[in-house]
Amino acid sequence: MFNHLLTSQTSNLLKQTAKFAELRQDVLAGNVANIDTPGYRMRDLPVADFQNALKKAYESQTAQPASLHSPLANPENPLTDLLSPSATSVHTTNFFPESLFQASEKKTQPGITFQDANNRSIEQQMTQISKNSMLQSFATELLNLQYNQLQSVISEQV
Repeated sequence: MFNHLLTSQTSNLLKQTAKFAELRQDVLAGNVANIDTPGYRMRDLPVADFQNALKKAYESQTAQPASLHSPLANPENPLTDLLSPSATSVHTTNFFPESLFQASEKKTQPGITFQDANNRSIEQQMTQISKNSMLQSFATELLNLQYNQLQSVISEQV
């Protein structure tokens, strides 16, 4: 079912996703920690922008010829391309500028007014933390599966 996600070309995208989810978890936890701080404004990472960057990076990888990102591109030593940073890995990092990993103030929800100028919503924050945790678990589990496959190939236990 997820075989297309277990290719060597997706490992960089999974790493970026895990990095984004980790940083976002810290930001969301900070929001919860400051839920009662007067004047504190909730912060978040640009989720929609990250999703667009991820989509563009994935589409750019799938648009390239298979020989550029296939682990079997070098028939003499198939592990060479897996173990060395490929052109596609370097290329996909261009889609993820540092601004995607910088937290900014969230917009205030319409219709909600607080006396202390805080734009809090504990329910929303806990929901976001749960969703983000699932994303991070998914990305790290897929990365773990890829590394286990690589370890299996290296130890010739295929």
